[in-house]
Amino acid sequence: MNTKTLGYTTMIVSAALMGCVGLFARNINTSGDVIAFTRMTVGAICIFALMYHQGKIHLIKATKLSPTVVLSGACLGLCLAAYVSSTQYTTLANAVFLIYTGPVFSTILAAVFLKEKISALTGGLLTAVFIGCLFIIGIISYDATSGLTMSLSFSKETFIGDMLGLASGFGYGLYLFFSRYRTDVSSDSRSFFNFTSGALAIAVCFMINPPSLAEMDASSWVWLLAMGFFIGFGALTLLTIAAKHLKAAELACVSYLETVVGAGIGIAMFGESLTVLQTIGGILVIGGGMGEIVISMAKKRASMKNASVNG
Repeated sequence: MNTKTLGYTTMIVSAALMGCVGLFARNINTSGDVIAFTRMTVGAICIFALMYHQGKIHLIKATKLSPTVVLSGACLGLCLAAYVSSTQYTTLANAVFLIYTGPVFSTILAAVFLKEKISALTGGLLTAVFIGCLFIIGIISYDATSGLTMSLSFSKETFIGDMLGLASGFGYGLYLFFSRYRTDVSSDSRSFFNFTSGALAIAVCFMINPPSLAEMDASSWVWLLAMGFFIGFGALTLLTIAAKHLKAAELACVSYLETVVGAGIGIAMFGESLTVLQTIGGILVIGGGMGEIVISMAKKRASMKNASVNG
């Protein structure tokens, strides 16, 4: 097996495991922040163990912490808490589609704070994602009697979950944005500090709003520990392997498989359904997000080609 094949194989399995978050969350009788805290803590322990095994602990000690390193991890932890909570209050498809608005929020933040220009094509992709979100949460809807309508009324059944999904998408966008700083930090060290900062950020939330474990039965504990192992240790380990053989943009493209797995589990195992407009909305979100990645890949290749020609 060549390195690219190994990279894509491990990334596909990792993304598929991440797509199972909703399946685990719905079988655990506690709040999303507790589940996310477990995920982040297991992630920190696992990455530390891997670095210790590989003799890389010195990289953690050598890393100079800065606000952006801490903030990126905190945003990752809080976005995961919002996402897990979202899967408990809305359809798995809505939750997973909405968190993947993150790359678009990151692009907007970069344009505002880093003064990066948004091309006409990028603007079109951002518009597609925005319209997709309106379709998913039901602001734009369709029925045979009224046709296509726009209303600020939300579905009472999924409102909380949809808003948490949007919050998770914004948190993911902040994580991606802050991750653009301090590129001098190694990927292993950044992962460790991301997981650690994320767990600490959720722990602070526990101090404000203490979680309850009163409803945690034996089955819930088994699901929680299994989630920590498979989605914490398993997905993280496979992602680490994939990151050694694939470029960042390639990793990002494959990660969108998570949306398909998440939506598929909701339909197959929980009897959920998507309207035609919600399906179109999901496609617009995925297409807009992946479009941003493809554009960045094309720009990188063009700049490298120009550099080699000029050199």
